[in-house]
Order: sequence, then C-alpha cells, then structure tokens
Amino acid sequence: MASILIVDDSILMRRNLRMLLTEAGHEVVGEASNGFEAYKEYVKTQPDLVTMDITMPVMSGLDAVKKIIATYPQANIIMISALDQKSMVFEAIQNGAKHYILKPITVEKILHTVEEVLMLPPTEAGDAEAHPLSDLEAKAGAADLNAPPFSIDNKNGIFILTIRPHLDEPSLAAIGTAVQGFLFIKPLKVVVNFGHVESLGEPYLNALIESIQKIQAAGGIVKVVAYNKALIQVLKVKDEQLFHTIYTDMTQIIL
Repeated sequence: MASILIVDDSILMRRNLRMLLTEAGHEVVGEASNGFEAYKEYVKTQPDLVTMDITMPVMSGLDAVKKIIATYPQANIIMISALDQKSMVFEAIQNGAKHYILKPITVEKILHTVEEVLMLPPTEAGDAEAHPLSDLEAKAGAADLNAPPFSIDNKNGIFILTIRPHLDEPSLAAIGTAVQGFLFIKPLKVVVNFGHVESLGEPYLNALIESIQKIQAAGGIVKVVAYNKALIQVLKVKDEQLFHTIYTDMTQIIL
C-alpha cells in the first residue's frame, strides 16, 4: 500500500480522508493545511502520493503543485476541488498533477483514483527503453462503473483523455472545459483513448469529434486509440479524414 500526504485547510476533511485511506490499508505519513506546509511535509516524508486541496491560505494547492513538481517531477498528486474550480484543476494537471476528484468525496471516488494513479510507476533513469505511454495500457479500457466516466492524465507532457462506456452529458461539458484549457499549451499533444468502449451515442461522438477538431485547429497533435472494431468503423464513417489512423495499442503511438 501507499504512503500518503493529505493537504487540506479543513480539519474535518483531513480527518475524513485519513480515516478512508487508513481503512483501505494506506499509511498517512503527514498532513498540511496549506501549500507552504505541503511542500515542507513532502520534502520530509517523500510520500508515494499527495491529496491536494485547491483553495487554501498562505499558498494555494495550484502553487504547491508547481513548487513540488519543480523539485520532484515524479510526484503523484491528486487534486481535490469543488465543481466551480475546474479551470484551476486543469491548470494543476497541466503543471504536473496526475489526477483529480470533484467534491463531494466518496469512498469509491478516492480509492479508485488513488489506485489509478498508483498504477503509473515513476520513470526511472535507467528505464529509457520503456514506451512513455506503456504504463497506461492497463487502465486503457477500464470499464469499471465505479470509475469516473472519463479521466485526464498528464504523462510526460502528453495529455491522455480516457473515455469510458458510461460517459454522460456533465462529463462531456467537463471535457469541453478541459479542451479549452489545453488550447493555450504549446506544444500540445493529446491522446484520446476510447479503450474497449463498444459504442457511444451520436451526440457524444459529435461532441468528442468537435473537441478533437479544436485541438487540431490550435496546432495540437491528436492521436486516437480504440480497441473495438465496431467503434473504429463508426469513427471512420463519422469522419474518415480525422480518424484515418486509429491505434489499437498505446505503445504504437509516437508523439
């Protein structure tokens, strides 16, 4: 199990997270109530993972992410935020945070997200031959209904948008918000990963296609991964030029 640092200005939230994580078998090695304390605790404890609140006094969670990642680029940080803080969440992801959870926190949300992030092993100096996206293969087709309808990961400057079968309208809106944030990043590299999704409704596909087109229009590079043959054919029918090349293995991608 993992060693975890909890960062939140709410004593009640820290207490709840400690209880949930400890009961799941993880070790909480430290707590902090603001970003400045978070950095000091990170240096002292060197945890496997950090849960980081966004809005805190003295130093925000976003600034704490930047400070920690600048010194420890392989740090695993999960942002915890309210729905109206999405723009800051995506900025944190752009600056190296690995994942996020929207409040209210549930046992399923926190434990699943921790498990997802810990599936990404840190890149060792001697591991130069490993493909930069290979360690995301295991989660590529995650269809677990307890998983969020989509997730966004930052892997060495490449954004991986993973779509799951239970994608819904609020998630589409969130993806649209994320894409708007991506458009200011240079260079911009995005992998849209449908994994083992077998089908999606036409409104969902149209919205995702629009997001891909926006990324390309901004000069970004987009690669698409899908395993299901039926979905691949549907995508090609929707836009043959856009989906001219669809990869069936993350390790086939070169960005």
